[in-house]
Amino acid sequence: HRHHTNHQAMLRLGSVLGRRQLAGKGAAATRTTKREMCGLLAAIDDVWTQRGGAAHDPNVPLLSDADSLRNTTKILYHRGPDGYQVSSGTVGNSTPTPARWSMGHTRLAIVDPSNRFADMPFNLEFPTEGGKKIVHLAANGEVYNHTEVYDECVKAGWETPKISGSDCESIAHAYAKFGGPKTAAMLDGMFAFVIFEEDAQTGKVKAFAARDPVGIKPLYYGRTKCSTSSDDAAAYIFSSELKALVGHCDPSTVVAIPPGHYWTPEEGLVCYYNPEWLRNDDYAPWEDESHNVTDDDVREAFSKAVKKRMMSDVDYGFFLSGGVDSCIVAHDLLPFWREERAAIGDDRPISTYTVGMENSPDVMAAKAMVDALGGEKHVQHNIRSFTPDEVFDLIPKIVYHMETYEAELIRSAIPNWLLAERAAQDVKMVLTGEGADELFAGYLYFQDAPSPRHAQNELRRIYGMLGNINLHRTDRMTMAHGLEARVPFLDTEFTRLAMSIDPARKMVDREAVLTNSRGREKTFLRELFEGPNDNGHSIPSPVLWRAKAMQCEGVGEDWVSILQRKVSSLVSDAEMADAHITYPVNTPHTKEELYYRRIYDENFHGLEHVVKPWEGGGRAMGAAWKSDMYTREGLKNTNLLSHSLQQKAAFSTTSSSRSFSTAAQSVEGPAVSIQNFDMEAYNAALESGYSDFEASLTLGGDDRSLIKTDVRTNKYHIKPVPIESTSVFRGSCTGNPPTQRGYDAAMELFAKLEGLEGKDLCSAVQAVYDDHRSRLSALLNLPEGTEVVLCPSGSDAEYIPIAIARALKGDDVHITNGITQLSEIGAGSAPAAVGKYFSTHVPLVGRLSGEREVLSGFENLGGITVSARDNEGNVVDAATEMDNFAEEAFARGAYPIIHGVFGGKTGLRDSKMAPSLEGGDKSLSVVDACQGRFSTDELHEWLNQDSLVLFTASKFYQAPPFCGAVLIPKGVADKLRGTPAPQPHTMFDAEGLGGFLTEKEMPPCLQSWGEMLGQERRSNVGLALRWEAGLAGMEALSHVPDDVRIAAVDNWAGTVSNMVNGEDNLDAWCTERSIVSIRVQKGDGWLSMSELRDLYRWMSMDVSGLVPDATEEEKEALSQSTYIGQPVHVSDSHAIVRIALGVESLVSYLDDSNSTLQEDQAVVKKLAAIGKHFATLKDSGH
Repeated sequence: HRHHTNHQAMLRLGSVLGRRQLAGKGAAATRTTKREMCGLLAAIDDVWTQRGGAAHDPNVPLLSDADSLRNTTKILYHRGPDGYQVSSGTVGNSTPTPARWSMGHTRLAIVDPSNRFADMPFNLEFPTEGGKKIVHLAANGEVYNHTEVYDECVKAGWETPKISGSDCESIAHAYAKFGGPKTAAMLDGMFAFVIFEEDAQTGKVKAFAARDPVGIKPLYYGRTKCSTSSDDAAAYIFSSELKALVGHCDPSTVVAIPPGHYWTPEEGLVCYYNPEWLRNDDYAPWEDESHNVTDDDVREAFSKAVKKRMMSDVDYGFFLSGGVDSCIVAHDLLPFWREERAAIGDDRPISTYTVGMENSPDVMAAKAMVDALGGEKHVQHNIRSFTPDEVFDLIPKIVYHMETYEAELIRSAIPNWLLAERAAQDVKMVLTGEGADELFAGYLYFQDAPSPRHAQNELRRIYGMLGNINLHRTDRMTMAHGLEARVPFLDTEFTRLAMSIDPARKMVDREAVLTNSRGREKTFLRELFEGPNDNGHSIPSPVLWRAKAMQCEGVGEDWVSILQRKVSSLVSDAEMADAHITYPVNTPHTKEELYYRRIYDENFHGLEHVVKPWEGGGRAMGAAWKSDMYTREGLKNTNLLSHSLQQKAAFSTTSSSRSFSTAAQSVEGPAVSIQNFDMEAYNAALESGYSDFEASLTLGGDDRSLIKTDVRTNKYHIKPVPIESTSVFRGSCTGNPPTQRGYDAAMELFAKLEGLEGKDLCSAVQAVYDDHRSRLSALLNLPEGTEVVLCPSGSDAEYIPIAIARALKGDDVHITNGITQLSEIGAGSAPAAVGKYFSTHVPLVGRLSGEREVLSGFENLGGITVSARDNEGNVVDAATEMDNFAEEAFARGAYPIIHGVFGGKTGLRDSKMAPSLEGGDKSLSVVDACQGRFSTDELHEWLNQDSLVLFTASKFYQAPPFCGAVLIPKGVADKLRGTPAPQPHTMFDAEGLGGFLTEKEMPPCLQSWGEMLGQERRSNVGLALRWEAGLAGMEALSHVPDDVRIAAVDNWAGTVSNMVNGEDNLDAWCTERSIVSIRVQKGDGWLSMSELRDLYRWMSMDVSGLVPDATEEEKEALSQSTYIGQPVHVSDSHAIVRIALGVESLVSYLDDSNSTLQEDQAVVKKLAAIGKHFATLKDSGH
């Protein structure tokens, strides 16, 4: 036996230690099992049909060329973007030449991403009587009962221990013990796998492949072309997707392994899953009096199916279409989720995802369901809205990933693509409502079923197509974005129970369909879940009784017709007339069908027979009865889909309308003229009792700057006024109230702007910004030629590198953005880095009134994020991850933007700040130095390597929230100076950069941008005031040399760390320059993130009266008003809060270190006292 693993290459498109796709939500509690979704590739010489000692065909690249194996495996990287591994070797000695074999596996790590010992392909040896078996396994999916499967092996005398926590390893053990057919039948889950086995004693070789009972996971195989007319020496090739077989297999031999089947070279395809309800036309257990399936039985079985699919050690959520099926999943899932989170002290909401056009049936129903489940307290609802125009260009890509030309399927795949793309930014797994319609007669054409028996047989028929249609779409669209989808309705035990129910209970009343009432489709299922769940939440009646809408219909009633008109216009009459000649197999009947078929043929020519479209062109057309509900083009009467939750409007959901008003007319205010986009912030501050000037400090920002009128602070518990002189402030790493120094400076500028409006105000603000750029350049000692873009915050500064990349490379090069230190950078940075809005408000627009998620002109960006730390709190090697990310981008012809963070929330610094390659022509480097805790030498080093630097004065330098800047190095600035504004020019309108910037914030090298931005008289007065306050802080420290400043910071940090460690219940967990991160003890563990949120709030309050049993010393500490840095989640075991030195406290420390340290002592004492009396404070309800 010869086995090679010397070329196991790890292609990492995400972090090895905790990769997240943009703005993730909570992590699961258990970490005991390794689960992976993936793409698999396998090949083996045919040693079963050889005759006459024929030699193996040498021209099989997957078996003879390591590069071919690696490159073909990479074609499936989207299914497993966390890495790939290949193995190859030879097996057998019963032929003149041993059989060559190879396997490739791309990896989507669902659990324990850093553990590579359980990576597939598995190459395992098992002892047998008189010898050993060698088993090579590549698998895709989830085996929910893997523990039970291995236990069955042990009960049968199996003694070989597992070598990993992988659920898929159990497949190999069961195969070695029981053989392939029994193993496939034992597995409960969604899976596809290939095994090559060698008996080391006899040299006999076996091959086995299988697919799960329903077809949730795909698997194809084919044979290679031979150099002779005989196929005796051909090889077999297997793949999760067709695209990896193209160019390797004879197209005519390619077959999709059907659901519930296994394959061997001796038997071919064999059905192993064929329950009586599916195979027996006369199946009718309901006619037996002893057969008694209660409603409680069905509900209990469904709950078990949901809980089974919650097994995950990564962030997960659910697709909420707003249809009754997904709402039932949500209805059942939420109590389990809250119970699961409570067990680990985490009260974060679960993420859910909806796609649709504004006011569409799905979107409005989903919103109502979220409200019914407790709203944002329990559910983080993410809506991916879209317009028809933005998706047409995606169709070729979607057909490529879908690997089908079935029109009904592609229509629904388009919104599904957008939905999966959005969800993959946050989570790696979702639950969906797929499959309920096939069990409970959910389609509208069932109203015409002649009898219950007809309905039952039709359910069996469409269930059998799930693997070709619904589940095909679910797998391809989610896995195209590295996202796993789980389908509780199609649990095999739940399915068995559902199909044993009298179909008379599933019959549909035509009249009830018209009136959205009982008797309509799926009434039995709707009534099962009509009551409240364990949290007391019920599905709203308009949602529970709304019409069944296929996803392509529910996202917008007229979406399908718009789509069809568009694609049909791209097909000529002559092409349509010749369709039967061009495409003799499954000939297109409409121009829409021909358009999809043409794209498919460009990618998968010769594989048209693999696609299994609906008979007659649609699901309803293949039924045993006639129905007028559907045509080949879809549902005839889309008015049936409307419901009472939708707004009554005289316009279509696809009407062309802007997401928000861009009016910039001025409204008279007492001092500086207030522009329309600032009115909400201005009025909220005035209603909270603040002056005109103080209200103006909150203008021109996002939701973080808004004052909440009920508490008179922003979301960081900060007011737009300096803190009381008796309070202590050590929260500069989060957000700052204005310092007295900054407040006075900003007020002086405010007085100069007083009374100005329109053109005069614009001219004055232009002069202010020019002055700010000049002062900032001097204070930072910027090298000559460095230019400065002023931005509302460090988060929206992320849009500038993208636009610069477009300017340098054009709009035909794919831009991909790599972000490091996720969870330790601002929450808005990651979405902004892929062109998305990160707030409900836009600085120069105000509140977003639509559901738009991506800035105009910023579509189709790629990106990955790398976590700051792993699950144990260890620092991730972000520099290596960014190197790997860049290499992969170069290999794909993409243009990478490579980030390094110099000071995250805990002060963490990446080990390397990558340079911009070839002066920005090959890649663009971005240093996130927004905390402002760097030296002049460090800044110059970054600029000298052509890195863009993101900077804010609203962290260390204590400007009010927020004010940012992008420092453009001379080399890049020189190139931009002669470059026109990037395309598309919609990038600069109010739905793009124009919502954040005007021409005034642009430096000379971006003059062409300013010309595009300067279309309206808008001025960000609030930003000018905040920068004035920040510059005042910078100027206060400008006379202090760097070496003196650094020595003072080091002394302060060491002293404060010792103070913290001197308290029994505190631990200075991490100290980075001027930030000390602290964990607070609770019993044998540490306060959790949610508990530290309470502590953070109490720190700024006098809570001495809430703890009667505190000592006098503790009460004094508890009475002190102190401000610290917000909590940060740093590991599964704990979170931290932060004491951070800011410019004012450093100036104070340099003047009088003892007085400053006394303030720090007060902060530490209060932390310790709150930690000690946490339970009492919590019980107080404050």
